[in-house]
Amino acid sequence: MSHENEELDARLARLSSATAGVQPRPDFAGRVMGRIAQEQLGTLWALKTPARRFFPIGMLAAALALVWAVSVDDQVNEALAVNDDVELSW
Repeated sequence: MSHENEELDARLARLSSATAGVQPRPDFAGRVMGRIAQEQLGTLWALKTPARRFFPIGMLAAALALVWAVSVDDQVNEALAVNDDVELSW
């Protein structure tokens, strides 16, 4: 088991030394903060972008729900159909 840990430690050390010089660009933090400031949080317009992505999925789900509801309605109507020729006697 320690042999596997030694290999893992060696790989992690190699990756650490290989990526030591990797840094974000100098303007990265400024761009992120600028983008956050542009967002209109707390308004309905903030939902525009996510809603655009999920609109087709929502429409498909609504269509499938409608088809399901119609099929269930037909099944319920068939189950509730009663033969009126039955006479009850006391």
